[in-house]
Amino acid sequence: MFAGVDWADGWLDCAVVRRDGRRLGHVRIVYEDTSDPVSDYLAFLRAHNRTRWRTIPTAIEDPHLLFVEGLADRGMPVVHVDATLAARARKAATLDSIKSDRADAYLLADMLRTGAGSLPRIVLPSPQIRGLKVVAHAYTHAVSARARLMHQLRAVLSAYFRAAVTAWPKLGLRHPQARAVLTAAPSPRRAAALDRAAYARALEAAGRWRTVDDEAHRLRLHFRRPALLTHPDVEEARALEMLSLLGALTAACERAAALKAELALRFRAHPWARTVASFPGIGDVVGGQLLGEIGDRLERFASARALCAYAGVVPVTWASGTFSRVAMRRSANQLLRSALFQAAFCMTSHSPGAKAYYRTRRERGADHATTIRNMGVRIASSLYHCLRHGVLYDEAAAWPRQHPRTGGEAQVRLPLP
Repeated sequence: MFAGVDWADGWLDCAVVRRDGRRLGHVRIVYEDTSDPVSDYLAFLRAHNRTRWRTIPTAIEDPHLLFVEGLADRGMPVVHVDATLAARARKAATLDSIKSDRADAYLLADMLRTGAGSLPRIVLPSPQIRGLKVVAHAYTHAVSARARLMHQLRAVLSAYFRAAVTAWPKLGLRHPQARAVLTAAPSPRRAAALDRAAYARALEAAGRWRTVDDEAHRLRLHFRRPALLTHPDVEEARALEMLSLLGALTAACERAAALKAELALRFRAHPWARTVASFPGIGDVVGGQLLGEIGDRLERFASARALCAYAGVVPVTWASGTFSRVAMRRSANQLLRSALFQAAFCMTSHSPGAKAYYRTRRERGADHATTIRNMGVRIASSLYHCLRHGVLYDEAAAWPRQHPRTGGEAQVRLPLP
């Protein structure tokens, strides 16, 4: 028997078919009518096969549903059907001319019946990794929101307060000192009216304790320079707009800092953190992102090449007849690819082998993006090997041509969790 589940915001349509394609039954589970839809679904399967209902696989399009997590935690086999494949099969089907949730459930079950060997089974990592992945995604979104607010603040200041944009060439507008000074001096006229003591108080409130008077004197002179000014009423309105953005930026910075600390704590608590952190240049943030996306169930990937394809760092070949083209892999885990790119960029400064590899590739004519992607392949393959065998990073094994072994080196083997 094979089962299919078509989900909606308020209910689940579940269907079961037999091996010969005969439809056995259908049920709709409404969320408002039950407190445990997983138990109701298992009772539905049990009604069709009382002895082997736990072996009935379930096909579903969205692998991120809480319903899927509940099924996987109870040991039920769940198979992911890509939405594009389901749409093609739905278009080719002639049994039901009108689309319905019930027909889609039967369609998913029939796709599982005819292609059970090719559809991937959903393998969830441990709850510890799932929590780490949630925090890593939240941190990524917080950083994106912080950068977006930074650009908005810079655009607003450029419109009426150009001196504030150039006041902190090294620290930037995101620094607490810059935000404290802009809170006290949100407009050019109010900034020029402040004395050195006011600037010193703002800097001390932001946490500066060295050369406060010198920095306050520099800011006072900087904001007292002649500049093009707008009408005072317009300037006050602009200052009000800037202060609202500044408050949002402060909240975004605090949110990103809190999530970063939580991400570091969760990453260090995992048994595989030592292996990931043994790679030079990979710290708590990048290491947490890598471990959260790869997970601790390496049986998801048949080989290191499969992990590289999942991360999108290996190209894909398009061939038809005499035509052949090698292109970048678009269908991939974008967050994992971004983390690998960041890790490769950091390793060029912390790993002698990675630095030599980068220099050699660039001297041969490869551009920066291609070289970083090729380094991502090396890093993903090395990380897969280290996690699979429980060993720490080895410079000579990761970059054999750039760092040949001298003999006698041995990798440190760790106990697998």
